[in-house]
Amino acid sequence: MSRHMGPEAVPDLARGAAVLGAGGGGDPYIGGLLAGAALTSSGGVKVVDLDEVPDDALVVSVAMMGAPTVMIEKLPGLVEVAAPVRALEARLGRAVTHLACAEAGGVNSTIPPAAAAALDLPLIDADGMGRAFPELQMVLPTLYGVSASPLAIADEKGNRTVLDTIDNTWTERIARVAAVEMGCSVMIAGFSMTGEQAREALVPGSLGLCTRIGTVIREARLDHEDPVAAVAAELGGWNASPARSPTSREPPRPASPVGVPASRGRRGC
Repeated sequence: MSRHMGPEAVPDLARGAAVLGAGGGGDPYIGGLLAGAALTSSGGVKVVDLDEVPDDALVVSVAMMGAPTVMIEKLPGLVEVAAPVRALEARLGRAVTHLACAEAGGVNSTIPPAAAAALDLPLIDADGMGRAFPELQMVLPTLYGVSASPLAIADEKGNRTVLDTIDNTWTERIARVAAVEMGCSVMIAGFSMTGEQAREALVPGSLGLCTRIGTVIREARLDHEDPVAAVAAELGGWNASPARSPTSREPPRPASPVGVPASRGRRGC
């Protein structure tokens, strides 16, 4: 059933997306700020289920590609988010009718709502994997034969390009190089598919699940309860590592990304 998403839904959406990211996909905080601002200015967006999408619809996935940490200094804007969709429409010669998430985990749960608000398009409650994976081709649409290209890429400087590649792995390889050259963080639009293909290839209910998880965590904290236990109970799961052994001697491991400083003395000059 279609429903309205306003800015008040973004904090719970982002919180749940961080959980589904399972440590990957980037912190959804910055994307959440963008989505919140876009939904406030637009008055919200329409969210639809997969079974409400017409067979002949043109569905496109929108996402951020690159290093999520770069977004802290290079904040994305709505023009940048909308640009790859417009570039893809020009390449396809047809207007996009619906937007979808590439991945529900991490920052890319919040980019599509912002794009939907900027473009005044309905957002599908679905995504390509149900969590977050590191590469473009690692999604269910690839397994169902949906091509990632043509893939439109846009940066904050106004640069745009559209890739036509032989397969989704090559789309990832070439787009990743372009993303680095364009500032290590870009917006993309691709995986064009019909409504019929979307029902087959996308994971239904992903955005709703993110919001549900985020709501459970927020309410557990307000009630001074264990949010991990609350989420496990809500989803029918269990905590696989309830405590860390106090006698463990495992050394701490740094989080990614990691830089190794190097210096040279007089002998190394």
